[in-house]
Amino acid sequence: MTADAAGSFEFPGRYYEIIRRDFRSLERETTFLGSYLPAVAGRVLDVGCGTGTTLRALSKLGHRCVGVDQSAHFVEFARESCGDVEYVHSNAADAELAGPFDLVTCLFVTINYMAPDDVPRLLAKVASWLAPGAHFVLDMAHLLNFVDNYQPYIIAHHIDEDVLITRLTRHLVRPHDANWRHDESIIVRDRGEVSMYFNAFDQYVYTVREMTRMLDSAGLTVVGEFGAFDHSVMPTGKGHRVIVAQRPG
Repeated sequence: MTADAAGSFEFPGRYYEIIRRDFRSLERETTFLGSYLPAVAGRVLDVGCGTGTTLRALSKLGHRCVGVDQSAHFVEFARESCGDVEYVHSNAADAELAGPFDLVTCLFVTINYMAPDDVPRLLAKVASWLAPGAHFVLDMAHLLNFVDNYQPYIIAHHIDEDVLITRLTRHLVRPHDANWRHDESIIVRDRGEVSMYFNAFDQYVYTVREMTRMLDSAGLTVVGEFGAFDHSVMPTGKGHRVIVAQRPG
């Protein structure tokens, strides 16, 4: 049995892909994002791209894709999985990228992993990266979402053929910092071999109204708010918020 050092999402990307499938519909996301792109050859940037799952799907549709993520393991996996996509290993708020892009995305509550001081810096960069009239799609967890789903301890299993992944998670609430602390052990049985990884990371809580104000301050106009990647009406309680903002043309 082996153990990784503590860090944010530093475990093999192949296992992350298995975990991700249990939370997300790649087909639904790709269709939704494609509705904000030209039919072919649009230029896409995914901020917090993880293992590049979404970008690989958009690349297959003929779009030119760039991804940025701070996990060395995930970026390594992404580069090996698709040579047609460009990947940058960096904290999103510090990334230096050349626009313009027809679409910038920030999915799977990546924004909630960012410290409050970094979010306005990132949004200002997003505005500078977008082409005039282009869109920013933001998938965020919000206050009610955190409260409704809070559990002090979580045990979850993810299965893919001969791979069994067990996640043991402890949540610590820091109310005065609007912060959820995650201590997560990941145990993997892969064709008889067992390995173990440990992640410790924070999620910061933002309200939809607060995020809307930050987008407006960055020069981005909110043009849609949805409850899922299907343009459904935004619910009042459970679920993420999918916010679509636009750089004025």
